[in-house]
Amino acid sequence: MEDSGYIGVPNRGILQAMVASFCSRKQISTMKWVKGHNGHQGNEEADRLANEGAWKSDVDSISLEIHPTIRVTGAALNKMTQSRAYKALHERKLRNLQPRPKTARNLEKAMLEGLDVFGEKPTAEALWRLFQHKDIDQGTRYFLWMLTHEAYRVGEKWLHFTPEYHEHAQCEHCGGVLESMEHILTSCTTPGQKEVWDLTKTLLEKRKIPWHSPSMAMIQTCVVPVFKRRNGKCDSGKERFYRIIISSSVQVIWNARCERVIGRQNSPFTPDQIRNRWLKKINKQLELDRLMTYKHFGKKALPKDIVLRTWAGSLQNEHQLPSDWTEASGVLVGMES
Repeated sequence: MEDSGYIGVPNRGILQAMVASFCSRKQISTMKWVKGHNGHQGNEEADRLANEGAWKSDVDSISLEIHPTIRVTGAALNKMTQSRAYKALHERKLRNLQPRPKTARNLEKAMLEGLDVFGEKPTAEALWRLFQHKDIDQGTRYFLWMLTHEAYRVGEKWLHFTPEYHEHAQCEHCGGVLESMEHILTSCTTPGQKEVWDLTKTLLEKRKIPWHSPSMAMIQTCVVPVFKRRNGKCDSGKERFYRIIISSSVQVIWNARCERVIGRQNSPFTPDQIRNRWLKKINKQLELDRLMTYKHFGKKALPKDIVLRTWAGSLQNEHQLPSDWTEASGVLVGMES
């Protein structure tokens, strides 16, 4: 990797620091290959720690500083290929890329919201990384990315087209208000956002999670919740639950709005239809979690204790369920009628 200049290598900073740490030792460092999943205690413990680290919601702070005398920069010319040179140029271009003003503004608002709500200010890098969090489905990941870049064609974006398209810039149900993503997701009077957020609030309060009024920044920071237990440790079950519920609720609001505008000639849904859509989405997430605990998924299977901790306190007739309900069918999120 040193000869290739770490070009195109994932986690290059960590690997560079690790290799430099070996090089700084005065004694010879040797490594021994061990066959995986063969009962070797060291390998089994390494797997356990790696799995534990993968499911941590908070990122450990580690020093990646390398002493200048052992820092290797650039790639060896005899190891350079056209593909590697192209990747190097691409990486350099990305490093010099200036952020878009609207994107930077949205990220700053989200970081301040994280500080205000959770007591910890996430970095922009953490937000971008956690927009791809494995607890969030692919459609919602894409939505959060587009939302942060203000890339959806709503509101004022229609005013850049010819006059016959200008009517699309206004919300038909709110007296001609100029539409925006914030309006759609947090303040539109059409049945949709209010009903979903009321349901979300009820479910979070049932799980004993504090509720904060919905905003664009609150939606973006759903990927970085911080909830502590009494002993000061992170409550990963509540954090995962919050991440799933908020991101799923946003997706229900946006999908209902798009279907109303595009497929129903702006005919609104009824509150009961919105409620049923939300319940279907949340219960689908619960069922997916339950199914993903099955052993035939191998390494990709979700640990049962994570699923149980995530949904504890939110299920219908939970006191009647077995302690391990992951193998039981018909488990639903509990909401009063």
